[in-house]
Amino acid sequence: MALRHFQAAGGGTLILTGSVLGHITAPYLSGYVASKWGLQGLARVLQQEARETPGVHVCIVTPGSVDTPVYQRAANYLGRLGRPPLPVTTPERVARAIVDCADRPRREVSVGRANSVMRFGFTVLPGVYDALVGPLMRLAALTDRPVEPHDGVVFAPAPGSERLRGGWLPDLVRVARAVGEAPAAIRRRLG
Repeated sequence: MALRHFQAAGGGTLILTGSVLGHITAPYLSGYVASKWGLQGLARVLQQEARETPGVHVCIVTPGSVDTPVYQRAANYLGRLGRPPLPVTTPERVARAIVDCADRPRREVSVGRANSVMRFGFTVLPGVYDALVGPLMRLAALTDRPVEPHDGVVFAPAPGSERLRGGWLPDLVRVARAVGEAPAAIRRRLG
């Protein structure tokens, strides 16, 4: 549908937001992984279909772990709260990658320092990857905090929970602002 509109307009860029989990797998995320593999396939098909249409671009941005509330708001039946495995990037960095892709379209933009390492291990060393991914996910992607099984926001939204960040990283802008204001506050106190 979007490609038809772009063709009629003489061009355009469609940007899909995928995940590194569209290229690899990880336990405890089967539904998410399946949807991202499907989105990766859709992006490739649309890229093939748009190939002969001048000015039409289809891009997919594939971040790794991002500091968003998805880990608190997703359905959970494991009994432990999930968290983004390290390294974690900011939602602002992903947004910048999307905007950059709109300005300079590319087939795929990966956002995350460990994405290429994970993809390499999954593809070139599948036995090693499979042996390590389970223990690493239990260690890095699950907290010790117990949580009752719940459907998350799968069937109904959670009003009032429209936060950008999940709280897994410090808000560096706010920290920098506070650090920058600290000398003035100290001078006022010493006054």
